[in-house]
Amino acid sequence: MNATGFDFESAPDRRPFDCVKWSYLKGCCPDRQDDILPMWIADMDMGAPPCVVDAVRKRADHPVYGYAGKPDGYYDSFIGWMKTRYGQTVTRESIIFSPGIVPAIASAIRAFSARGDGVVIMPPVYHPFKALIEKNGRVVREAPLRDEGGRYVFDPDALDLAASRARILILCSPHNPVGRVWTRDELSVVAEIAARRDILVVSDEIHADLVYAPHRHVPSFGLSEAFSKRLVACWAPSKTFNIAGFQTSYIVVPDDGLRKAFSDETDASGIGVPNCMGTIAAEAAYRHGAPWLDAILPYLRGNYERLVDGLAREVPAIRVYPCEGTFLAWVDFRGVGLTGDVHQALVEKAGLWLDAGARFGSGGSGFARLNFGCPRSTIDRAVERLAALKR
Repeated sequence: MNATGFDFESAPDRRPFDCVKWSYLKGCCPDRQDDILPMWIADMDMGAPPCVVDAVRKRADHPVYGYAGKPDGYYDSFIGWMKTRYGQTVTRESIIFSPGIVPAIASAIRAFSARGDGVVIMPPVYHPFKALIEKNGRVVREAPLRDEGGRYVFDPDALDLAASRARILILCSPHNPVGRVWTRDELSVVAEIAARRDILVVSDEIHADLVYAPHRHVPSFGLSEAFSKRLVACWAPSKTFNIAGFQTSYIVVPDDGLRKAFSDETDASGIGVPNCMGTIAAEAAYRHGAPWLDAILPYLRGNYERLVDGLAREVPAIRVYPCEGTFLAWVDFRGVGLTGDVHQALVEKAGLWLDAGARFGSGGSGFARLNFGCPRSTIDRAVERLAALKR
């Protein structure tokens, strides 16, 4: 327990409770499942805010878990959060429910493009984007990020070329896995290209609340009125408050015509009904979770700094890229001779399960994504294991 009153040092045992990160190690590493430290999938190992736990317990006390709707609190809590944290006015009418951002992106692809149309991504980027494009019969158009001395930036020329052969651009803001928080000027470049090429922008902003000062997230629908007319903005409390399993998201579509087309697609897909716990958890998080978030942000930043300092001391050939937002570190292992898909090498040599950078597309070979949303003792264990790579 720290001075804030929240306990981020105790890690509840997640293995008995059907946890993707901890309960399925045998499938990945059958010969050493008891010796693997998983730091890959993007959820945190700390408990959710007490206000969420209390709200869910109160609801669970009622023994009927039937069909649920979308109560006023689902909308009002998010609207209030956007006003308080970002100074943005979001109307209730502009919000569409989705169980998650991945299904929402799939719905947007189907609603606003046809088979054979191009969809732009900026790799290395969250790998489901590419899979959704291909599985829905669209064509991936890449505009790879440019690594400028250890900091990733947009490549406007590559983005413009890709957009000229596409109907949709999927924007990751903040960017997963490289940890960039795009500035207003950078986003304005994206908006200008989108307008010139007349393409829709689907913005994944699931990590928006997990940003470290002095960086600030710029909500896409706050960029300009013109940009909002070609925008589908995807938000959720899942990463912010570690409640991804409740599968509750907020898809903001300011334009009436786009919103109707998107709603028609989600209705056709049958994904418009929440579970009976999800909206309860989301409302509690957005209404009462701010103190918890304000406490965990410096803790997460401390974890990142602990990782950077530890590796600089123990294995300086491993390079950790700057992290402006998210709880995900982008780590370069090429200096210790790892290339390609580094996952298996890290499992065998360090007993560490990370997400291989190659999964994230162009520019990811030799990298891995490390989740530092965990107790600090886990960071120390990871550094200790990675020290084996220098021998």
